[in-house]
Amino acid sequence: MNFQQLHYILAVEKFQNFNRAAIACDVAQSTLSKEIQRLEQEYQIIIFDRTRNPVVPTLKGIDLLRKAREILALQNEFVQIAKRKNNEVAGNLTLAITEILAPYLSPLFIHRLMRKYPDLELQVLELSDRRIEDLLIEESIDAAVMISPSLTHDYYEHKLYLEEVLLYSTVALPQAVQNEINSSEVDFDDVLIHKDLQVILQRQVREIFDQVKGKKGRHIEYLKGNLETLKHIIQHNGGSMLLPQLARRYFPEEQQQHIYRFADIQPTLEVSLIASRGFEKTRIIKRLIEEIQGIVPQEALLH
Repeated sequence: MNFQQLHYILAVEKFQNFNRAAIACDVAQSTLSKEIQRLEQEYQIIIFDRTRNPVVPTLKGIDLLRKAREILALQNEFVQIAKRKNNEVAGNLTLAITEILAPYLSPLFIHRLMRKYPDLELQVLELSDRRIEDLLIEESIDAAVMISPSLTHDYYEHKLYLEEVLLYSTVALPQAVQNEINSSEVDFDDVLIHKDLQVILQRQVREIFDQVKGKKGRHIEYLKGNLETLKHIIQHNGGSMLLPQLARRYFPEEQQQHIYRFADIQPTLEVSLIASRGFEKTRIIKRLIEEIQGIVPQEALLH
């Protein structure tokens, strides 16, 4: 048995196809198949049921694949520890950021983090919270910045800060006073709301979104993607949307007057960093937390 064989069987499990697994591993299919057969012959086992299409693991194969993931994770941990110098922040980190915050949060900390720690290799993904949870379970990413994550068991969660949700509207709102408005004076049926953001906020201001859900005539539902697309729709066609307070930093002075706080409610997003327990890149995670919390107001921090 060798580490490469373990990579091969995990690739077949992922793609459920020997040819696609070989392409992903950048080897010939014959090479990948022979190595898996050698592993099976060495221990007189069958890992995959090759009569099925797509290919599926046998019952013993399921147990062995689970153990293969653990072994490769330990191998990676060994390599990271061996390469790391004392107190050095180095290595690689694959970080996912919820697409609701990514356009506004990422520019504020990523380059500063890389300047401070030039030996750190960072890969960043913008994804929905649901997709992020899938990748954490698959161990395809190391950590994630998420909103109110539902993953708790076997995961480390550090609550970062509270992000206030604001109203951006190019439509005149005469009821507003000093850029504050009561939610009862907003026709939320005319507000373009990202579906993921609506699901998160519905728990806080259910009465508002229950009214929206019951109305007819909504012609646009924005289900996926980051909020910048919605902002461009509003700027081009007119209208209203909800966005996180961080987005305000990117609006020019002349557009600040179109951003409103709610006077009677305080819709907020609880932002957390999630990583697997026993995560070997603890030093990197600590620096990451410091950088993110360093760019938000002190009163918004969660401890």
